[in-house]
Amino acid sequence: MPLINLIQEQRLAIKRSEAKARTFFFGFAAVAVASVGSYGFLIFESEKAQGQVGRLKNLLRSNQPLVDKIEQNKKDAGTMGPKLKTLADAQLMTDRWNRILHHVCTQTPQHAWLTSMRASVGDPTKPIAVSFLGMANGQAPIGEYMQRLQNLSDLDAVTLKYSQEKMMVGYRAIEFEISAEITGTAEQKPITEEDKK
Repeated sequence: MPLINLIQEQRLAIKRSEAKARTFFFGFAAVAVASVGSYGFLIFESEKAQGQVGRLKNLLRSNQPLVDKIEQNKKDAGTMGPKLKTLADAQLMTDRWNRILHHVCTQTPQHAWLTSMRASVGDPTKPIAVSFLGMANGQAPIGEYMQRLQNLSDLDAVTLKYSQEKMMVGYRAIEFEISAEITGTAEQKPITEEDKK
């Protein structure tokens, strides 16, 4: 009888051992399947990333002439920038002078005559000074001429420099000089380190 009880215990131990082995086997199989699945997923993602890298490199290669052209255009714009600014400034100045001369042409009073006009540029940070020299048969046309010049938006600081009587051949006239400044012609001072402080 003691031998029978021993066999029962041995069988129970074997069953427990088999159950434990099956559990370990299924655990090992699950880990192996998960590992193989993870490895396959990572391989798939790696291949996918390599494909995207290849496509992007091809796209970059195909866009390279366009990128080179953009860089060349930027260089050309950098070299042409000062010339373009000079041209635009010259265009503005020409338009301004056209307006001034048209105004002088159409707004000179009846009994006043413009004999000369001078423009002078001294300091670039100050506006261009322009002088209108002429003759009139009295002080009233000179005052009217000054008022008409003040109405022109391209001129600032319109002032009478002098007016004096002058003997002409056969009659007396008043010689005058009116000075003004052309608006928007003063250049800005470059900012230095001392100005920033």
